[in-house]
Amino acid sequence: MTFSATDIARQFLFVREAGPNTGQRVEAIQKWSGGSAGDSWCCEFATMVLDILFQGKAPIPRLQACQDVYELAKKNKWLTNTPVSGDIFIYVNSTDHAHHIGIITKDGGGVGIAGNTSEDGTSSNGDRVAEHSITTNPKVIKYIHYPRN
Repeated sequence: MTFSATDIARQFLFVREAGPNTGQRVEAIQKWSGGSAGDSWCCEFATMVLDILFQGKAPIPRLQACQDVYELAKKNKWLTNTPVSGDIFIYVNSTDHAHHIGIITKDGGGVGIAGNTSEDGTSSNGDRVAEHSITTNPKVIKYIHYPRN
């Protein structure tokens, strides 16, 4: 059986924080990606999912900072305007600094799953893993199509 990043990410939809950026399962995600309790953990969640998908050999390593993933994608020319399920989404601010990350769950974008978000996706520092609508405004969202092989 072959799994996608979306399949793996959905297995974590039950994860909730016990306190701000803490809790046994949240801290396990943080630790998996080399972080610490209390970290904002959206990037740690996304890179953990890829680590599982690629069985330790992901093209995007386990990281803590969304900006590091964004810089890696720009360097390797992995940015795309036509995302497919399993691609990465990155929210950027007006200075093109990345501040939130997750996994596209619908071809074309518009829906994604992320850690450290809210149920409705309006918070990039929420209390759970959630799948929800995401913006498609190219001024604030970038898509990463990383190598699959």
